[in-house]
Amino acid sequence: MANFGVYFNVTNNTGASLGFMRADLDDATYDGPSSIPSQPQPVVVHLNDPNFSEGASGTVFFVGNVGGQLRQYAWYGSCPVGSSNQASGPGITSWTGPGGHPTTVNIFIDANTPGWTAWPPTGDVVTTKDLRAQLSGKTPADPEKMVKF
Repeated sequence: MANFGVYFNVTNNTGASLGFMRADLDDATYDGPSSIPSQPQPVVVHLNDPNFSEGASGTVFFVGNVGGQLRQYAWYGSCPVGSSNQASGPGITSWTGPGGHPTTVNIFIDANTPGWTAWPPTGDVVTTKDLRAQLSGKTPADPEKMVKF
């Protein structure tokens, strides 16, 4: 049976452990650690495809106190059965690309890696919908906008 999961191999060199906050999942289950220690070896964060037919897709959120500042790191990955794979987030060094399965994303972060957000957030919380829209070059719909039928 084919593996349509997403594997984030995170090497955390920030000097602080990152704690799992939440997962915003489309067609996946979270199968990963509760924390990612600061160490030279990567830690695997896995999004599993429980149905073995749709492919995994989602965003994982981790937070840590790096240099006295709470930082949130969010990584998105997808491995859909019928379309192209996607990946985004801070510190991506390489990934399997738009084709093939499973999707493997290699990540290296240190205290100078851009792309994290301050915690608690001062603006809108980033969601998988936002990340998918950014990847496709679209703007997500305004959830406050009223629509007449």
